[in-house]
Amino acid sequence: MVRRPRLGRARFGEPMVEFSYPWPQGVKHLYVVSDFTAFFPGRVELRRVGDRGVAQVRVREGTYRYFYVDSYYRPYEDYEVEAREELELWKCKVRASRLEAGLRELREARREGGVHGELILHDESWPSYFSGYGGLRVLRLFTVRGEFDEVYVRALTEDGWKEFSAKRVLRDELRDYFEARVPRPDIKAYLFRLTDGRREYYFGFDGLGDTKPWSPPSLSDDIPWFLGTTYYQVFVDSFYSSRGPLPQLKERPRERLGGDLIGLAQKLDYIRGLGIEAIYLTPIYKAGSYHRYDVIDHLSVDDDLGGLEAFERLVSRAHELGMKVILDLVPHHSSPCAREFVELLHSGEAASSFLSWYRFLEDDLEGLRKIYEGVLKEYITKGCRGSLRPQGLLPPYETFAGVWSMVKLNHENRAVLERFCHIVREWLRRGADGFRVDVAHGLPDSFMRGLYACAQENGERPVIMEIMGLASSYPLGETANLAMNYEAYGAILDFLTGKASACEAARRLSLEYLRLPLGVANAMYNLVGSHDTPRIATLLKDYGLVERAFAIEVYVFGSPSIYYGDEIGMKGGHDPDNRLPMIWDPGLWEKGLQESVASLMRLRASLKPLRIGTFEADCVNPDTLKVVREWGDERVVALVSRRRAHVEEALKELSSAGCKPILSKGLDGPYLDGYLMAMCRGLGA
Repeated sequence: MVRRPRLGRARFGEPMVEFSYPWPQGVKHLYVVSDFTAFFPGRVELRRVGDRGVAQVRVREGTYRYFYVDSYYRPYEDYEVEAREELELWKCKVRASRLEAGLRELREARREGGVHGELILHDESWPSYFSGYGGLRVLRLFTVRGEFDEVYVRALTEDGWKEFSAKRVLRDELRDYFEARVPRPDIKAYLFRLTDGRREYYFGFDGLGDTKPWSPPSLSDDIPWFLGTTYYQVFVDSFYSSRGPLPQLKERPRERLGGDLIGLAQKLDYIRGLGIEAIYLTPIYKAGSYHRYDVIDHLSVDDDLGGLEAFERLVSRAHELGMKVILDLVPHHSSPCAREFVELLHSGEAASSFLSWYRFLEDDLEGLRKIYEGVLKEYITKGCRGSLRPQGLLPPYETFAGVWSMVKLNHENRAVLERFCHIVREWLRRGADGFRVDVAHGLPDSFMRGLYACAQENGERPVIMEIMGLASSYPLGETANLAMNYEAYGAILDFLTGKASACEAARRLSLEYLRLPLGVANAMYNLVGSHDTPRIATLLKDYGLVERAFAIEVYVFGSPSIYYGDEIGMKGGHDPDNRLPMIWDPGLWEKGLQESVASLMRLRASLKPLRIGTFEADCVNPDTLKVVREWGDERVVALVSRRRAHVEEALKELSSAGCKPILSKGLDGPYLDGYLMAMCRGLGA
């Protein structure tokens, strides 16, 4: 069931969806899996009411695919809903139902014509509708397509009531999206004025025709360091060893190769020379596997990486060079060798204080103790090294993706949150500057809110949610101040591979931006590669396109990143071959690519419109994307073509507006086969 919550007398918000499903026999936990959970269980769990499971979740307007899964990732099709489609997920085909949230009434309104005040959106329960920093406030209002020509914000300031124009920055099939950029941080109250070419309307707290204003949220004007910064992601075991370069391999084994933190510290000058301001490290904690996402102890540094002393030396050197250090936090699951799990097994008492730390699927511990004696004991005795894949057995606890060696924690237990808050505080004390949260798309919003609050206790720190899907479906700004931007990654990749036109890519990027608070949008961790994706050079098969991918992630909202080795053209498929050892022989580098990427990163760091400015995207033609960034009286306009394209009119617009090119690659008269960037001061293009 889909409904719009009432926010005022005649004003409604973004959709609220209630899921209901007959509870399957023998199932202990049941989850909704959808686009808005990155197709991963954990964020939305159904609670049992009688013989059904129910859950409510706030979503954005749109079409979503969904199904249900239990603790063993077994899918359940919603047979009570007719609209279905087949998805390829988890290396198998799944039948998903289709849900339309808020679209039916928009289509009906378009057919009817007239004015539909009840469908005007300014939903203050989402922080994206009123946001800002640095003396700028951004207010957004979404209307039914074609119903209004102009929108204005009326704001009460210290100088009385002032009016500011809102610009229509996006139009899609059903909606017009207006954004007002108000250079007044002293707004005490506000409402909207709309015109349709015949008459004007006020839109206030109680809806169309009302003049009762909103009270704005309290916002800081501080601009934190991580807005528009530049990241370099390092898979430490694969990067560099204090004993020298790692062996060059064509295939990566799932074992440790010997990269360490001292070796990384020795290469920080190289990283800084790329224009990088922050390094993000995959887990460095004591763990069993080579990737270390099966954490045994979050407060210790793995001896193979050099221990805590090596971390302290790394942080000291990074800070000396002006770079921040981001650690990878893994609160979704732990290793069976974690102290809490081991003590629980050894005590064998149901009263153990750690029993509720995990999501056990046995009602008593007797069955678990038998499995421990038969399966887990030897594995734990060996320090949780090697493989744990018992044949013919299902784990007696919830896991990450069915992996026995990754035991899911119980995020409803306050003690688990308090433990991770302690971990966060301790690493901040040791010199870390922020955290990336692994599998954050599979954590309840309530847990993320608590973890985020702990990280901000002594100043704003970046908390980067891993969301391998629609980041704009999560309440960013409440649960974290940024996320890994796989949503934009998908749009960039689809554009460059020909799956989407420049117009479609612009629409997707614009819609994501409009659904994020300005501070979150410009903090987003942009990427063209990570340890969870095939190498960008492998995907695009053309270094010219790789360069354009970097150009786009630099031009759009957010903070661009480099996954180690992508800047020199390293190749590799899926895990683990996307984690091959870093190549340190310059003779094997794509030097032109490296120089271009470094130039883009350095330029990005030096230009305020790119770093912290507002964002608009459009298409010049199906093959050419246009991006506009503004801050103060400066405007940067960028064009990126995926193949040779005619851009003469766009060039004339830039010239007539007095915009000066500051970077160009592949421009040949009226044709562009690459990218260019121009700076416009004063009135822009």
